[in-house]
Amino acid sequence: MLPSVRRIAKANLKIFLPEKKECEISSIARQSVSNIVLTVMELFWFSGRPGKIRQYLDFDPAISREWESCVKDGRGLIYVCMHFGNWELAGLMIRTFIGGKFAVIAREVRNPRIDTLINESRCTGGNMVIPARGAVKEMIKALKDGYAMATLVDQNTRVRDGGIFVDFLGLPVPVSRAPALFGRKMNASVVVCGCMRNGHRYKSYFEKLPCEPGDYADDLEMTQDLMRIVEDIVRKNPEQYLWFYKRFQHIPREAGEDLIKKYPYYAELASERFYDKVYGRTKGRPKKEKDIEIQ
Repeated sequence: MLPSVRRIAKANLKIFLPEKKECEISSIARQSVSNIVLTVMELFWFSGRPGKIRQYLDFDPAISREWESCVKDGRGLIYVCMHFGNWELAGLMIRTFIGGKFAVIAREVRNPRIDTLINESRCTGGNMVIPARGAVKEMIKALKDGYAMATLVDQNTRVRDGGIFVDFLGLPVPVSRAPALFGRKMNASVVVCGCMRNGHRYKSYFEKLPCEPGDYADDLEMTQDLMRIVEDIVRKNPEQYLWFYKRFQHIPREAGEDLIKKYPYYAELASERFYDKVYGRTKGRPKKEKDIEIQ
């Protein structure tokens, strides 16, 4: 029904799964759109119904053990999530099975009524929603107050807003460095966690980084490891990922001709504005960490 959506989804899938036939690409794209529709419907259906969440979701106890370990050691905990499976149910899952204080970092939806409706559901059970723009200050406060955090990492983040280019789904893309920033500077545990479909049920997934945050040389190295874990999860069930997002929209300015040719039709070379004022919004003023946008 929406040719523009279909075109974007198929272009993305051909980059990530070049070995697939056209019919397979079309099938995965259709299932991806169905997954998005179900995710929104299920958010409202599960909200305020922890009994239903426990009934339909198989929870990995390793998630609880990681939380308990962080509480014991006085460390913060950051869940790195993605637009995969039912990411909205993932937030309700953490609150339902762990019971600790939990904050979700989220972008605003353009329609204010829908934004309010979704955030009310996200806050079910005492969760807290932190607006993405300018979230660093609130994130620091929440971590110090004992909140576990969740943030999506598979959205385009301009370099000027704290993004860095890493390899993901087959090409370099800009990713928020926020999880690495907090993991390394605040000694917070950073894990990849979420909720995926399993037939007519759901199951959680949980992956830890191969190294402790403090062992990484810089944010780039740690972010690349995070996105490698995310990509491995997507590869196993590509039909549960959001494919009609323009994930390959920005081409790094240092890219050569051979690399540029690999990007899809909608991609464009990242502008100076994309890079300009890497740490600040006002010309000539360095950006402070509290100004970085969290995805």
